[in-house]
Amino acid sequence: MGNKNTHDQKLTNKRARFVVSKHANDDVADMNEEEYYSLKLEELAIKKLSLFAYEENDVLCEQIKEKKKSKKLTKFKGGTKRKRSSRNEDGKKNKVKRVVDREIVCNEVITRLKEFVGEIKGCDMKLVIQKTLFESDLKRSQNRLNMPFNQVETHDFLTGEEIRLGSNTDKAGIEVRLVGPNMQMFKKPMWLKIWNMKSSKNYVLKTNWCDFVEANKKVLKERATIQVWSFRKDGQLCFAVVCVDEPVVNRTTLEDASSVGGSLLI
Repeated sequence: MGNKNTHDQKLTNKRARFVVSKHANDDVADMNEEEYYSLKLEELAIKKLSLFAYEENDVLCEQIKEKKKSKKLTKFKGGTKRKRSSRNEDGKKNKVKRVVDREIVCNEVITRLKEFVGEIKGCDMKLVIQKTLFESDLKRSQNRLNMPFNQVETHDFLTGEEIRLGSNTDKAGIEVRLVGPNMQMFKKPMWLKIWNMKSSKNYVLKTNWCDFVEANKKVLKERATIQVWSFRKDGQLCFAVVCVDEPVVNRTTLEDASSVGGSLLI
């Protein structure tokens, strides 16, 4: 008898809570008790499914982490690596990876160049760039030596007026003189321009560059390491291009260079 009373009391309490719930929520006011509990079961099922989805997502995250660890371990053990795409100085993709220039060279070639500049009463020598010559630097169709801004040693070799003139797209550039690896001043003038590319800036020696290369073809070869120095003579901007991989070329090569404009500056 006591158990029956207890059971009846529990049912009464449930009905009381149901009545309170119906008054508290207008959305379920028209439901009977069976519909109400059916709704609650659906809500509980949705919560369980959501919890399962979170747990499944955690498992997926763990699987991704394990795959990343596995890839790192493979690389550490000497697995295959993805090659970085290299680009040449014009921003185009290269099939062959270019060799990074070595540390700045100071040898008998540079010593002789400094002596030569002193002999012709030049002054204010500055190293502009050390770079490797590539095919594009030697092609007659290109007819220019490219010196990227991000590779030069200094920008202080130009005056403000020269910077303005070199950057002006309507002008030919700055007229300069050029000394070659054989310590001769090239007869034909060069023009220095500042090229503003989409992703970079470059100093460019152009106009008669291909003739200069032809006059010094025994030294200026693909993959050779050169240094470009600036100096002033009687106020005019001049440059010197020397190959630090080779000894100074004997001046007897003057005959070879004379046909394309080489001359010894006195």
